[in-house]
Amino acid sequence: MPAANINNNILLALFLSFVSIRFADGNAKTFDPNEKATVLGCKAYNYCNGHGKCLYARNECECQQGWGSPAEVAVLGFRPSYDCTSKVCPFGYAWGDLPEHNSTNSRKTTTDKAHKQEECSNMGFCDRDEGICECIIGFRGTACQARACPGKGDCSGHGKCVSMQVQARMPNALPLSDTNENTTSGYYEPGGNQKFTWDQERLFGCVCDSSWEVGLGNGQTQEPEWFGGDCSYKRCPGGDNPDTTAIDETNGYGVTAEGGHGVGKVGNKKHHDCSGKGKCDFKSGTCQCFSGFYGE
Repeated sequence: MPAANINNNILLALFLSFVSIRFADGNAKTFDPNEKATVLGCKAYNYCNGHGKCLYARNECECQQGWGSPAEVAVLGFRPSYDCTSKVCPFGYAWGDLPEHNSTNSRKTTTDKAHKQEECSNMGFCDRDEGICECIIGFRGTACQARACPGKGDCSGHGKCVSMQVQARMPNALPLSDTNENTTSGYYEPGGNQKFTWDQERLFGCVCDSSWEVGLGNGQTQEPEWFGGDCSYKRCPGGDNPDTTAIDETNGYGVTAEGGHGVGKVGNKKHHDCSGKGKCDFKSGTCQCFSGFYGE
């Protein structure tokens, strides 16, 4: 058959079977007929840069997860890039946003739905080249989803940084309270009622160390040795004031703990710095005794 009569479609198929397309980075790739959509439809997008597939009928890229997939775009509300060159950062519940619109009235917001999934939890900036969140000071985590503990986040080396959920179940976490108050409600159980406690695994605080046992029970003391938001202060040695014979300042029985959520049981103790006969230097944990008194 004369060459002039060869069907144009056959020529196109042969061409697509063997032609090499050179990318911007200098790498050559030979396409087969099944990839004609990539050749013809997404050339302007550098063939989706190896991070997506071309939708030939629409002449656009459908990016892979992590590069602006349809599911990610639905959450973001925009496309990071049309050629799949910009990465998406991890999502987390937004620390601050507007309430969601009522499903029956788009102009009216709901009263109990907020904290949608947002990139970097709305508390950081996304590095599109690396897909890593750069968190605002005071927040941490891959999606800036956690509130860091005060100071440098290490509780000054004198405590543990734990979540609100964990603190609610610790008998020595301040403010002291009957643990049943939190556990019976179910709010702070793993997977509990997160409508009211959505941030229970996101807010963190310090539970300070102590050389004596802290709590409301018998033999326990209501105040820890180290204290302060970042556990940087230390209490001084203490005891009962020798001049107040009718009152025992170290007796915690029936005394409401600071914060107003718990009462000392029989045998419970209160810490009385320097026995009331000196001034405590909370930076060093040492007493400066008043005139006529001595001791630690």
